[in-house]
Amino acid sequence: MINKHLIPDSFTNSLLKTPDSNLPGRLFMVFLLLLSAFALISPVSAETVVSLSPDNQSVELGSEIVVDVYIEPDMPISGAQFDLYFDGSVLDVKSVSEGDLFSNTATTFFSEGTVDNTAGTIIYAYSVLFGKDEVTSPGILATIVFKTTGSGQSNLQIANVVVSNSSGTAIPISIENAVVSISDTSSSGGSTDSAGSGSSGGGGAGDSGEQFGNIEFKDVTERNVIKGMNMSYHFNSRENPIVNVNFTPLKNSGSITTTIEVLKDRSALVQDDPEGLVYRNMNIWVGKYGFATPANIEAMAIGFRVESSWMEANDVNASAIRLNRHSDGKWEALQTISMGEKDGYVYFESSTPGFSPFAITAVPDSSVISDDVSLEDSTSDDNEDQTLDQNMILVLFIVFMVLIVKRGRDR
Repeated sequence: MINKHLIPDSFTNSLLKTPDSNLPGRLFMVFLLLLSAFALISPVSAETVVSLSPDNQSVELGSEIVVDVYIEPDMPISGAQFDLYFDGSVLDVKSVSEGDLFSNTATTFFSEGTVDNTAGTIIYAYSVLFGKDEVTSPGILATIVFKTTGSGQSNLQIANVVVSNSSGTAIPISIENAVVSISDTSSSGGSTDSAGSGSSGGGGAGDSGEQFGNIEFKDVTERNVIKGMNMSYHFNSRENPIVNVNFTPLKNSGSITTTIEVLKDRSALVQDDPEGLVYRNMNIWVGKYGFATPANIEAMAIGFRVESSWMEANDVNASAIRLNRHSDGKWEALQTISMGEKDGYVYFESSTPGFSPFAITAVPDSSVISDDVSLEDSTSDDNEDQTLDQNMILVLFIVFMVLIVKRGRDR
């Protein structure tokens, strides 16, 4: 609706009270005036939002924090670049890795940029799709892991941001920065926020019930959960065997954290160890208590890694590795797939019905071998039985033919 105050009543009255001979010209002037008014009040075109997530973190000195460069496209895009500025006296960049914004669509070329921790800069980090592919769904352009080296506060500011379409044309954007507050109280873990870990059961934030002294390392990642989007929480810390936690939301849920508690011993929430040789114990929680349920999320999966040197030292191969989940008072070995080996680690993925205490184990060689042997024995027995049946049929056929020939001669 046009704001009537934009057009003075005296002006419109004077136009409309003119002689009829000049009425067409006066009406044309009114039309131009109305057109100008529409131009003044027309809505501003939407922009692609480039933000840092989470936008506000409070952490302890010595911990690690994870920050995502998150993009919500307003139109199809195929590439983006950015610089990032931070306080190098309190933060050090440990890693810059590619997110899922473009990598879920097609082949990409990613550059982590040039990191200067003294100056507090990441210069010219970018990711671009090859060819004419474009994306319209929101996602993470890059994930940055910081190590806190001093107490105080650091603004995280992105600059020189360019988001382009498949023709290489820059599109309008808006930017949302972030801030990190670091207290001088040391911590034995890597907590990134006041948001805690989960509790026993379906997974949730808050007090997990884990003994503080049993937590060797704590890793937290936060993301904006959008219905139908394939969510992937990435973890890059060397101390953390979990690489990613994935799920598909069934509803919009806002900002949701995923917490990994890497443990020194088995979880305080369980009474016994799973079968096999234990590599690492951990608790995994997604969201607050009651969030990680079939009513809210589906297609839950966990990616993890095991040191190749540990596997060699314990004489186990990839087929023996299992991710085990504890629920309802018992351990369950989850279906585990080997994803390959890289940089001294073997990578795996397991689907899971929920989040709770977990353990990575190696199944005893005897179990693997006995399964293979029993399968071979069964196959061998079946082959022998089949051969005997075929021989018996052949013998009967020969006897039958001999009888027929003999009978013919007797005639």
